[in-house]
Order: sequence, then C-alpha cells, then structure tokens
Amino acid sequence: MNHYDMSLEESGLIPKDKIEELKKENIYTCLQLIFAPYDIIKKYFNEKEEREILPKLEELFRGIYRFRKIEHEIIAIPTLVNELDNRIGGISSSQITEVCSEKRYLRSLFSYNLILNFIQTFENHIVIYNDSNQTFRPEKLCELSKYRGIKEDSFLDKIIVFKPYTIKQQIEILEEMERVFNSNSKKLLVIDEIGNFFKPNSKKKNIVYYNYRMLENFILRINQLSVKYNVITLLLNNLIKKIETNTYEPQYNFVTENIIGTKILLIEEDRLVRIKIIIGDKIEEFRVKISDYGISDAI
Repeated sequence: MNHYDMSLEESGLIPKDKIEELKKENIYTCLQLIFAPYDIIKKYFNEKEEREILPKLEELFRGIYRFRKIEHEIIAIPTLVNELDNRIGGISSSQITEVCSEKRYLRSLFSYNLILNFIQTFENHIVIYNDSNQTFRPEKLCELSKYRGIKEDSFLDKIIVFKPYTIKQQIEILEEMERVFNSNSKKLLVIDEIGNFFKPNSKKKNIVYYNYRMLENFILRINQLSVKYNVITLLLNNLIKKIETNTYEPQYNFVTENIIGTKILLIEEDRLVRIKIIIGDKIEEFRVKISDYGISDAI
C-alpha cells in the first residue's frame, strides 16, 4: 500500500473481527471502505461506530469523504442523435458515462460534439478536459464549431485542460478539480482515455497490483465527484474485442464494470456504426451513420 491508500489493518481504527467480516465483502483497504455502498456501512457499523470511525478514516485522505444523502436535480446533455437520446435521455449528470470505440477518432468526435452541445445548452457552465494521454485536439473542436456556426471565442477560454503524466499527478488533479467544482456552474468533465501510466507495464506483480488498485481508486473518486457536485462525466476508453467470444468490452472492464453507470460502445460495421448501450443488465443496440462532423441517425 502507499499514502494514497492503506489496508484496514494499517489504519488501526477498525477491530480485527470487523476487518475479517469486511473482507467477505471484498473490502480490504480504507478507500474501499470510504466508498462502500451505504447498505454495507449500515450492515457492519452501528450509528455510534459510523460517527466515530468514518470521519477518522476521511481525515487520512485529503479531499475524500463519503457522500450519503445528496439529492440533485439531474441534468443531461442531448447528443443530437435522436435514437440515442430517446433511449437514454442524453448524457446525464451524477454518474459516469463511458464511451468506447476501437478507433480513437470515433469517441473523440462524439465527445467534441457533446462539449459543443453542453456549451449551447447551459449558459453558466464549466468544462474540464482531463487529457491523460495528451491527445486533445482543439483545432478539431474549432472545425466542428465553425461547421455548426458557433464562434470560437465563446467557448475555448472556458475549457480547462489538465495533462497528467503520472499516477500521482492524476490523483492530485482531482483535488484541483474539486476546488473548481465548488462553483454553482453546470459542470462537464471529460476524461480522455485512461492514462497509459495506469497500464501494468511490468512483470513485477506488486507494481501491476498497485496500478490496478490506483485505477480503481481513481474511478471511484471520479464517481464520487460526479455524484456530490452533480457533474456530467464522460469517460472515453478503448474498446477491446475478445477473440474467444467474438464480443466487445471496454478496456479494464474488470476494474470499472461495477462503477460505470452507462456504457456506450461504438462498433464500426462497414459504412455504419453499431451503438450498444449497457445500463446494468439492460442492453440495447441500433445503427447510426458517421461523417467527418459527427454521428447521426441512420435513414
């Protein structure tokens, strides 16, 4: 473990018998406990323990806290793809929406148009672009805005771009995001791919484990920010084809599967794109057209 997380034993705050019970719920570390569903907390901690232990755990991690009963009026951005908007009501706040494709330009095109939709939909707004792999193309955003008749000076100065180079920087950026999120503006957070620094590029098991654990913590904290500040959060990710089953799934799906609210998979098929929507156990599919300027309904 490290100073960004520690085992339940290392905290010295939780009795050994309770630690063993929590491990049955796959909760081994302090951050996993802080982010655990509220029904798990109620199951293993009485009200007195909850008041005493959880605040002490939160003190160990700057900027981390449990969100309990937070209620927002959910907002959404239309995608302008009628077939998609009719099925999911646009890209909603207070959850992570993951958009995946094999080729990067597909998900980038989707996200750039969504940014423009967001700027046009909400007058008081802020856009944060987390450019993990340094692939943000403002010139393409300007090209799309010109095509749609939007003046460049009306949005470029309102997009904050972060470019983390390490896991440590990526985690620290979350604290800066939270400072920005304290305003009353409508908020859009785009995470352009999971950073290469999370990839297990090592034969050492402890490094692989560390990277996966930190990726899980990163996604959990992004989800927390989305809920607390009613943020519309878009995660752009690679789409991986599983040869053995001839199916597609998001990269690192085994880490993010139970955290992501809505998954939108963009699968190229000849001249069309098949969109696969996954929300819990519900799966829907339909086909759309793709051009240099965006995705539109198939005729």
